[in-house]
Amino acid sequence: MLALRLYFFACLTLTPPEPPMTLPPLSPYTQAFDLTNQSWSDNESRLMQQVTPERGLFWIHIPPKGIVVPRKYRSRPLFRQASETLAAEGMPVHLRLSGGGVVPQSPHTVNLNLAYSVATDNPFPTAEAHYLALCRLLQTLFNRFGIATDTQTVTGSFCDGRFNLAANGRKIAGTAQFWQRDKTRPGRYTILSHAVIIAAQAEELTRQANRFEQALGSGVRYLPERTVSVEALSGAGSEIVADELNTLLIQTMPV
Repeated sequence: MLALRLYFFACLTLTPPEPPMTLPPLSPYTQAFDLTNQSWSDNESRLMQQVTPERGLFWIHIPPKGIVVPRKYRSRPLFRQASETLAAEGMPVHLRLSGGGVVPQSPHTVNLNLAYSVATDNPFPTAEAHYLALCRLLQTLFNRFGIATDTQTVTGSFCDGRFNLAANGRKIAGTAQFWQRDKTRPGRYTILSHAVIIAAQAEELTRQANRFEQALGSGVRYLPERTVSVEALSGAGSEIVADELNTLLIQTMPV
């Protein structure tokens, strides 16, 4: 019996792990991210509506200055007042589809949206694999700028989460997801997998996030030393980062 148990354990330990999930082929989405005529979440919904089981999309955009938060923030007592205050200061507040926390935006951030169809009856067991696939893509991007990164939480950074990308313990990108059931195709979901890359001015972005928390009457404050930018580590600003990201996606995800 002992030998049998040892043999069974050996079989378990020698079973090779499943290979990491790879992202499906994605085409560039060429429409402008339009905040003049549409809300932030409407832009995201517009992207997801173009997805089919055979066709996924990627969308890279550099936004104007502002704050983006999940829709749950609407229930905060001072949300409307805070939004009006920040809009008057040149920082409009937008609502997004995914969860998480406060994300400052500016011409020094690069946003990446991946939208594609997934065959599953339950997204929860597979969500982590999709996060990690996005993180591997971002790590490849940062490697092109000579920046080594790890996937980890970064306590004290804005919108902290398990699937941050960090360089020497400082957040350089954050990720989020939104899953929507495909009502026309049973057993399928459309996923919006999103990343915000801190291309430059990390301290100013943290200041923006803290200004919003202050206007909300929140005691939460983020620490500027917990984030870092691509520009600070490599000299490359947002336009260069966006161009390199576009090149990487076209090279690794041919249509």
